[in-house]
Amino acid sequence: MKNSTDITYRYYHINIEKKVSPEFREFNKEYNDESCINCKAIFDYIKRYKPAKLDLLFEDLPPPYDKIPNIEELLTDENNWVSSALVALLFENAKKILNDPLAAFKIGYESIEKREFGYMQKLFLRSLSRPGAILEKINHLNMKLNNTKIVETVYHSPGKAVLELHWREGCVLSKDFCLFNQGIYSAIPTIWNLPPSVVEETACYFEGDPYCRYKITWESKKGWFHKLLYNISTRKSMLLEALDQIEKDKLLLKRKYQEVHNLNLQLFDRIEKLKALNSTSNYLVSTQDLHKLFDYTMKTIVRILKFDRAILMLMDEEKKSLVYGYAVGGRDEDIAKLRNYRIPIEREHNIMVRVLKRKRPVLIKDVEKAHLNPRNLIISEFKPTSFSICPLITKEGAIGVLGADRRNSDYRITEEDMDLLSIFANNIAVAIQRAKMDEELKSSYLSAVFALVRAIENKDPYTKGHSERVSFISEKLGIQLGLPLEEIEFLKIGGILHDVGKIGIPESIVKSPKKLSAAEYRIIKSHPEKGAEILEPIRFFKNHLYLIRNHHERYDGKGYPDSLRGDEIPLGAQIIAIADTFDAMISRRPYRRGLPLRQAAREIYRNAGTQFSERVVSAFKVLFEGEILKNKLQYLKK
Repeated sequence: MKNSTDITYRYYHINIEKKVSPEFREFNKEYNDESCINCKAIFDYIKRYKPAKLDLLFEDLPPPYDKIPNIEELLTDENNWVSSALVALLFENAKKILNDPLAAFKIGYESIEKREFGYMQKLFLRSLSRPGAILEKINHLNMKLNNTKIVETVYHSPGKAVLELHWREGCVLSKDFCLFNQGIYSAIPTIWNLPPSVVEETACYFEGDPYCRYKITWESKKGWFHKLLYNISTRKSMLLEALDQIEKDKLLLKRKYQEVHNLNLQLFDRIEKLKALNSTSNYLVSTQDLHKLFDYTMKTIVRILKFDRAILMLMDEEKKSLVYGYAVGGRDEDIAKLRNYRIPIEREHNIMVRVLKRKRPVLIKDVEKAHLNPRNLIISEFKPTSFSICPLITKEGAIGVLGADRRNSDYRITEEDMDLLSIFANNIAVAIQRAKMDEELKSSYLSAVFALVRAIENKDPYTKGHSERVSFISEKLGIQLGLPLEEIEFLKIGGILHDVGKIGIPESIVKSPKKLSAAEYRIIKSHPEKGAEILEPIRFFKNHLYLIRNHHERYDGKGYPDSLRGDEIPLGAQIIAIADTFDAMISRRPYRRGLPLRQAAREIYRNAGTQFSERVVSAFKVLFEGEILKNKLQYLKK
């Protein structure tokens, strides 16, 4: 036997991804070419010698096997069939578990010796019953075990045989299949308690030869062998009849198991799509950021529905054009070509415009036969073979369209795909409508509250512009600290609204021309809590009320109203605390003049680590020393 333990995978025209389709295409015999008898032999061997590592045998299985529950039950049922690609992977995993490059040979040998490979025993007995027809019988029975090879008997006599294994192209194979068969042929004599045969490999397909050829020799006991032949021959018709019936039953079971397997795959596919719809619906409720929602939803569309690309086109404010909203799939440079894409609404012949106006989805199964404009940007640049477009419909009417395509002409979009895409389109339409309503509500709330802020500042002319300056400083500090844009936006709003609670403080205290008494100071200290209470009904600001409630906390824990210490104080509140204090120091009061900017800044630096966070003070120092903050504040104070 040639000594080679290297795996030589021969993919030919079908690779592992195509044989085990992630798109859950209908499986048939050309995809399932190995009986699970072989999988069971591998499983039993690992279970016998490495039971603690049995789970590793099913590690890194390709789809759809990686999603199938009870995979052990599926792969050890001899009535089921799987791809040769999967069996090749199981052999590879077995070698790693056993740390043995010849594991496949030993697995094949023990499957016979331990009487686990019962059908192969029948094959050998049947071949002895009619030596002249052995090729026909071996091939006939071999096809009941796998569709990966044709077995040819070149020579056969008592005690000797020469076999050739001709491997089928289009199968995912490795040297392990060759070793596995050698192990089986070596162990066959043990069925009759004879010593193992000697298998010599004189040609190997996996080393460049056109086939694998084995010269097999075994011990032939004089007299015993002829007696065995006689006993078998006299019961030949009975045996063949029984075996033929077994084969018919196995074929029927195989078909039934295949039907169940296909139904399981279809069920799994539907479950995955329902889960995706559910997750996008939940995401719709949990986020107000349309950009994030578009990104999440459309990437889910491409991943779960197996589209190549998806594009969202929305009506502009004037309702005169469909304009690019969002796209996923393909290269960045390809998506960049779409960013200025605009379709005038009066262009009636455009299919997207027609979908928008008719408010009905459309499915184009074959672009070449659809007589579409070949100069259209999407058709000419992206060359889809099939696509679907669905309208985004709200109570106000159609507001845009969602389109998705596939490039593979062998896997075109179906009506079911279009129906699912329509559901995603409805979710996106609801999200856009809700975002628009939230924005209008937010604008209404802010207008009302900003009016309150102006009313407060009108109470005290000395504080005019204070909230605007606190908002400006807070925004710049947030940028300097690298906060997300969404947080910076809330910082700006928080800076404007931080003193809104003073609307409930008596005007005599707010406009007091002298230093406040202890009792008055206690009243003025209540404004952060009052402000949080006033803003609590505003839904979009609910998670940021700490900006209002905690902007008078101190880093050393001596602040109010909650006596928070250190990083217990939310970062946004730490930022507004510095902005508020700095502007208060530079602002003129009836009882004192405002400090010069440089002197006020030094006070902020001096209180780092006690009143203020050192991290935020460092950011403030960078801004102030850079002159930008100074110049802008001098302008705002004019």
